[in-house]
Amino acid sequence: MLMGFVGFNSFSQSKTDKLKAKEKQLNKQLEQTQELLSATQKSQNSTLSELRIINKQIAFKEELLINMGNQIKETTYQIKTNKKEVESLNESILRLKKEFREMVRFAYKNRKREYSVIYLFSSEDYNQAYRRLKYIEQYSENRKLKAVEVKNMQAKLRKENEILLANIESKKELIASYDEEKKKFQEVKDKQQIVLNKILSNKEVLQAKLKKQEAEQERIAQAIRAEIEKQMAKSRKNNSFALSPEAKLASNSFEKNRGKLPWPVSRGTITKRYGKQRHSEISTAYVQNNGIDISTIKGSNVRAVFEGTVTSVFTIPGSGQTVIISHGAYRTVYSNLKSVKVEVGQAVKTKQEVGVLLPDPSGTISESHFEIWKISGSDMSTQNPAIWLYKS
Repeated sequence: MLMGFVGFNSFSQSKTDKLKAKEKQLNKQLEQTQELLSATQKSQNSTLSELRIINKQIAFKEELLINMGNQIKETTYQIKTNKKEVESLNESILRLKKEFREMVRFAYKNRKREYSVIYLFSSEDYNQAYRRLKYIEQYSENRKLKAVEVKNMQAKLRKENEILLANIESKKELIASYDEEKKKFQEVKDKQQIVLNKILSNKEVLQAKLKKQEAEQERIAQAIRAEIEKQMAKSRKNNSFALSPEAKLASNSFEKNRGKLPWPVSRGTITKRYGKQRHSEISTAYVQNNGIDISTIKGSNVRAVFEGTVTSVFTIPGSGQTVIISHGAYRTVYSNLKSVKVEVGQAVKTKQEVGVLLPDPSGTISESHFEIWKISGSDMSTQNPAIWLYKS
C-alpha cells in the first residue's frame, strides 16, 4: 500500500509541477502583453493595436484561470489522498501498538531467566529444545523490530501530516489567487469594452482603417509570393529545381526542428494568427494571413529562426523591407523591416540578426510579420509558423 501511495504521490507531484510551470509561462506572457499595452496606451491613434493586445491578454488570462482551477482540483485531490493515508497510518500504528503491548506483556510475565531455562529443559528431545531456543531468540528480536516499526510509522505519520497541512495552506493561497485573478480578468474585459466602444463609435474611420490594412496585407502577400515564384522560375531555367543532396539535408534538418525553432524576435506575443479567421474588431469580417504577426517592443531586432542562405532582400513600398532565407525545400520570410543586416547569398546562422523592425501605425510598438513556405516539385504552399516555433 505504501509503495502504491509513493508512486501516486510522485505522479501527482509531477502533474502539479507541470501546472505550476505552465502558470509561470502564462504570467510571463501576460507581463509581455502588459508592457506592449502600456506602450500603445501612450498614443491617441493606437486603438486597433491596443484592442489586439487586450484580446490576447484576455486569452492568456482565461488560460491562466483554467490552469489555477486545475491546480485547485489537483490540490484538493492530494488533500483527500493524504487524509486517507493519514487514516491508514493511524490504524496501522494502533494495530502495531496493540501487538507491541501484547509482546511486552508476555515478556513481563516470562521475565525471569529460569522460566526460559525450564521451557528449554522441558523439551522432549534436542530438536525441540533447539527450536524453542530459536523461538525465544526470534521473539526477543521481533519485539525490538516491532518497537522500531512503531517508531518509523509514527515518523511517517508526522511527515504525512506536515504534507497535509502544507497542501491545505497551498489550497487556501490558490483560492485567494484565483479570486484575485478573476477580478483582474473582469477589469481587462471592461477595458476591452471601453476600447471597442471607442473604435465602433466612428465606423467610417474604422472601415477605412480595416480596408487599408487588408489592402496592405494583400499587397505584402502578393509581393512575397511573386518573389518566391521568381526564385522557382530561376531554378527551372538553370535546371537546378531538383534539390541537391545538401539541400535535402537542410530540409531534413529543418523538418526535425518542427516545434523547436526559436522565435524571429526575442520577445513578443502573436496578435495575428495564421490562415483565415474572423476579424478581431468586426465579427462579420474575415481576414487571410499567410503567416503570423508578433507584436513586440518598438524597433526590435529580427533574427533567423534556422541556419540557411539568404535568397532575397527586397522592398515592399509602404511596408518596409523583406528578407527570404532558404533552408532546402523551405523558405522563411521576415517582413516589415526598417533596415536589413544581411545580403543575398550570405549564409546565416540560427538566431543571427537579419534586420530591425519598423514601428506600427501607432508608433508605439512593432509587428514582426513571419512566414514559412514549403516548395515541393512545382508546388509552393504556406505553413503555420506557430506550429514550427518553440512553445515558450
